[in-house]
Amino acid sequence: MISSGYKKLSVLALLAVSGWLAVPASVWAGLDEGMVAIQRQDYSTAFAEFKPLAEQGMPEAQVNLGNLYMKGLGVPQDYVEARHWYEQAARQGDATAESKLGVLHFYGLGTEMDTAEAGRWFRNAADRGEASAQAVLGSLYASGNGVEKDNAQAYFWYTLAAEQGNQNAVDGKNSLIDEMAPGEMALALDRLAEWQKQKEAAQELLLDKKPEAKKTQAKKKSKATPKKTKGKHKSSSR
Repeated sequence: MISSGYKKLSVLALLAVSGWLAVPASVWAGLDEGMVAIQRQDYSTAFAEFKPLAEQGMPEAQVNLGNLYMKGLGVPQDYVEARHWYEQAARQGDATAESKLGVLHFYGLGTEMDTAEAGRWFRNAADRGEASAQAVLGSLYASGNGVEKDNAQAYFWYTLAAEQGNQNAVDGKNSLIDEMAPGEMALALDRLAEWQKQKEAAQELLLDKKPEAKKTQAKKKSKATPKKTKGKHKSSSR
């Protein structure tokens, strides 16, 4: 049986080495060129492309620049500088940056080791739907590392990540099932059902927030439909 602790470390390692972000070339050509440079392992060129975009406040470039500093690619490895750029992107709500900050705080890279702070960053990213962060959060709850041990919470987050195809979460969830009491499973399933309701309600609310489109569509329909006029009927009787 694969232990929860093993899955925790493997997912954190995955987060530490992944997370390059891209946007359509038509939006930021420099970012696309930087990604091409990454693919051919020309990290100095990638740095030159990402740096000005990051300084202009582009979160994708900030995350990619942080990755270069974190791994020491094209620049000397500098965890403090990596944390700086991840924090810039995280302030703009970037989930990948929040996951990266979780990694740094968990291992004490460029900052003090603080598993509770790491858990907070992973939770932020998980709430935004970041699958890897959801898997890590599941492992933290399963092991009680940085958060209070809670198998129901672990199952909940593993499930959300697994639904997005995260294999680490699938393995962690399967391992966790053997450790869960019936009451814990019931709590987890209740929370998943509630989450599904909230998700559906949010989707409906999003549709309801388009009144102008609905009004325009209604006007078009009313113009296209010919109005019926009441005709005067003459009596056939004499």
